Amino acid sequence: MPRHPDTRSRARDEFARLLAERGYLGVSLDEIAQTVDVRKASLYHHFPGGKPALLTAVAHHYIEQTSAVLAGALETGTTLRERLLALAGTYASGTYDPALGDQIYTATRHLDEAARSEVSHAYVDGLIAPVTALMDRAVRTGELRAADPGFLATAFMELAAMLQPMPEEVAMPPGERPAQGPAARLAEDVVDLFLRGAAPER
Repeated sequence: MPRHPDTRSRARDEFARLLAERGYLGVSLDEIAQTVDVRKASLYHHFPGGKPALLTAVAHHYIEQTSAVLAGALETGTTLRERLLALAGTYASGTYDPALGDQIYTATRHLDEAARSEVSHAYVDGLIAPVTALMDRAVRTGELRAADPGFLATAFMELAAMLQPMPEEVAMPPGERPAQGPAARLAEDVVDLFLRGAAPER
């Protein structure tokens, strides 16, 4: 990243930071302009659609960054287990920004139908479809039982999302937070649960 990112990138990144903290309605273009040290008219030059256009830019940037991490994980190893371990590991190591992801999802209600559809398709294509394709191959080769690959992908990602480190600002006092084990061990536990279930081996 350049030392002095251009105005568009700086505005996008600042909007993303505040969006994750406060939500869409808690961020104004006036504040972004002041923080980035440009006139509000300059923001409209870079984002003619105003705040919804800025949100769309943040969403696409988040999807691009996250999908790149996902693609790297899915290219790790050759077996289903190795790839699932790599994928779970990205969650356990705190690679993703769940607060930003959640706020983007919630904020899409403020976009018009065309922009909302565009963001939704980009999300599915970049973050859901690759995992679904992995599950589809595993079902066809008999590595997984016959089931809807989309369901399997969603189920695994929901399990893996539980590995994300607990945010510092959660209400639970630090001394009462459950201790988390090493990321690699947590990833193995999730993959074993997904592949073998929770019942004891017989």
